[in-house]
Order: sequence, then C-alpha cells, then structure tokens
Amino acid sequence: MRMSMLIFLTLVDTQEEKDKFTALYEKYRYFMWYLANQILNDYQLAEDAVQDSFLVLTKHLNKVDSVDSPQTKRYLATIAKSRAIDILRKKGRLEDPSSEVPETDSADSRQADLLDELIVKEDYEYLLSCIRSLDESYRTVLECRYLHQMSEKETAVFLNVAPKTVNVRIFRARKKLQEMLAPSSAIRF
Repeated sequence: MRMSMLIFLTLVDTQEEKDKFTALYEKYRYFMWYLANQILNDYQLAEDAVQDSFLVLTKHLNKVDSVDSPQTKRYLATIAKSRAIDILRKKGRLEDPSSEVPETDSADSRQADLLDELIVKEDYEYLLSCIRSLDESYRTVLECRYLHQMSEKETAVFLNVAPKTVNVRIFRARKKLQEMLAPSSAIRF
C-alpha cells in the first residue's frame, strides 16, 4: 500500500469501514485507473483521477453494500470516469465530453455529478500537507496503523510505547487533522 491509502483510511471511522475501503481499493484501483487512462491517455493524470475517486468514496462508503457486486463496479467506474472528465475540463482538452466518453446510465451520471461538487483536488492536497505537518509521533503512529496496517499491539511494540499511548496518539492526530481542516475544508472524520 502507498501513502495515499494511509490518508484514505484516516478518513473512515470504524474498522468495518476500513476493511471495506481496503477491499474496494485493492480490488478496483487498477480497473479504475484503466478507465481513467482510456479518457486521459496520461499515466499520472489517470492516477490523480483514481486518487480523487477514492477520496470521494470515503464520503460515500455507505452507498456500497457489497464489494463484489456489479452495482459497486458500475458506481466506482462512474466516479472514476467523472473525475477523469473533470481533469480534462480543467486542462481544457475536452470540448464536448459526450464525444469522447461512452454514455453511462443517467442515474449514475447524476449521482457522479453530485459527487463532483462535494470534493475537489485541493482538498486532497491540503489533507496531505496537513498530515505532513503533524508532529513526528502522530505521523508515525498513523503510518503504522493505517499504511502498514499494524494492530494496536504491534504498533505499540514497534514504537516501544504502551498500547493505550498508541490509541491516544491516533485520537490526537485525528483531532489535530480535524482542527486543521475545519476552517478551510468540508472534509470530516
């Protein structure tokens, strides 16, 4: 997993949501990248579209019932295509989006349009900068728990601290992130 996975996992609350998000990320990230790259024809821009898509997904995990369902695959495809189209629009490379992108179900399109209004690329970049600005003790505990998926006990052993200290640091790190994000962003934990 990469740094972005750590960031995304800090945006979901329960272990069940984290497990669901991780399963979705692992199962669909390459599929979503393929769809975005078909539209963008640019490796890095396609990667950006996928990251934006997963950021949107953190806000709407409740809309996903089953990781393996065809509805989930369509939903994620719609988000990825929509984010790719947004990138093209921002780059000024897309005059008429319908001319280059296949039609999707109108309900999915409306839903994707609503999602596009909720999250923008700047939120993701700002979140990254906020995490980077945290004290090392908070950054490290977040990396252990979310990036490396260590248990509370494994994290405590690795950092040579008590398990309760791990929980306190995670709580404080999330609280600091909320404080940093509150005045300028709609991102909530």
